[in-house]
Amino acid sequence: MKLFKSLVLATAAILISSTGLLAQMQQQAPQMPDLPTSSEVSDDEIAKLVDTIYDLEPIQMDAQEKIQEALEEENITIERFQQMMMAMQNPQIADEVDITEEEMSKLQTIQPALVEIQGNADREMTEKIEENGFTMERYRSIVMGAQQDPELMARIEALLEEEGLGEEEEG
Repeated sequence: MKLFKSLVLATAAILISSTGLLAQMQQQAPQMPDLPTSSEVSDDEIAKLVDTIYDLEPIQMDAQEKIQEALEEENITIERFQQMMMAMQNPQIADEVDITEEEMSKLQTIQPALVEIQGNADREMTEKIEENGFTMERYRSIVMGAQQDPELMARIEALLEEEGLGEEEEG
């Protein structure tokens, strides 16, 4: 259970860092602000963060399903897509992955749909984060701070686990 909750938090961090939101944030504030420590994050913010993580999950799942459908239409598996993306981002492993011309063509064909799916998910996540009372900068800094501060991570995980257990008992 604890591993699952850690994965949920890590997924939230990855979502925020891997989307256009990060690029937006970097353009607005190229300097990374000091990350908050556990003592700088209130219990109320932790509760809002956990609620936000749960609110973002269906948006993420929907985007993943749409991406998977788009890939399936081009006969590309998720695993192969991930391999190709990693190879394109890391030239050192590009030779190991061996992307064919046909696969590259499929990626170019599918790219506009994937960008649209991710853009829509980014907008929905930003709206949900702001609805829950955070600025993007504060939300992101707490999530990233949790990755650096074990005490902050433990507080978030404890509440994720507590709320997650309550939901599982109901359903």
